Amino acid sequence: MNNGRCPFFLVLLLAVWVGLSTSGCSKTADQSAQGQRESIAKLLDAYIDGYKTGEWGKVRFTADVTFEGPLKGPISGESTVRTFLLTVRAKDVRVKRQIIDGQFACVLADFETKEGTVVPFCEFFRISDGQIAEIRPYFDPRPFIR
Repeated sequence: MNNGRCPFFLVLLLAVWVGLSTSGCSKTADQSAQGQRESIAKLLDAYIDGYKTGEWGKVRFTADVTFEGPLKGPISGESTVRTFLLTVRAKDVRVKRQIIDGQFACVLADFETKEGTVVPFCEFFRISDGQIAEIRPYFDPRPFIR
């Protein structure tokens, strides 16, 4: 190879090497983000199951978790939120969609009361270190206050 092409060849080789090495980092970051989304999805599933079963022990809350909804709140603290959630029971909760974006998540679902009334709701969550730190349900409260 002549001397004029050698620097070009070295630059090209370096560019290919850098491209290959950074693409592996990107895959690792994507896998990490996917793992985080899956972990949050499981946490949300456990939370929604709590409405149906009354079992809130599998749900991880931060010590200073806050809950604020149309009929209750704001309340804060893990034991206070758990005690309140024990009073909320559903015959069924049919999840339509989970939306997870980093530390924020949202569940769109239909809440069926023990009496059979179906109330669509949206519940917003903030997640911190794999635990629920904030809960904000949004729904039409009229079926609950009749």
